[in-house]
Amino acid sequence: MKELKHTIDLETYIVNDLKSDEDIKLYLNSSLKDYLEDGDFNSFYHALEIVIKAKDTISGFAQKIGMSRTHLYSIFKSEKEPKFSTIAKIFQELGYELEVA
Repeated sequence: MKELKHTIDLETYIVNDLKSDEDIKLYLNSSLKDYLEDGDFNSFYHALEIVIKAKDTISGFAQKIGMSRTHLYSIFKSEKEPKFSTIAKIFQELGYELEVA
C-alpha cells in the first residue's frame, strides 16, 4: 500500500478544527446528544479529551483541575468512570456550564 504524505488522523483534524468557543459548544452538545441517544459514554469521554486538547494539553489541564494526568487519561480510555462532580469540574475549567434545557 502506498503511504500518503501530508495526511493527519481524524482526531488531529477535529482538534485543529475546533477554533472557537462556539465550535466547541456545538461539538460537545452533539456528543452529549449522541450519548443520550445511544448510551455510548465512551464516545462522550473521547469528545471531552478532544476539546481539552483543542484548548490546552492534557497535563496542563489535569493540573488546573487538581487531577493527575494518568487519572484523566484513564477516564478517556474508559478504564475509570468519573463521578458527576469530575465531569462538572471539567466543564467548569473549560469555561462551560451544564444546564437543563
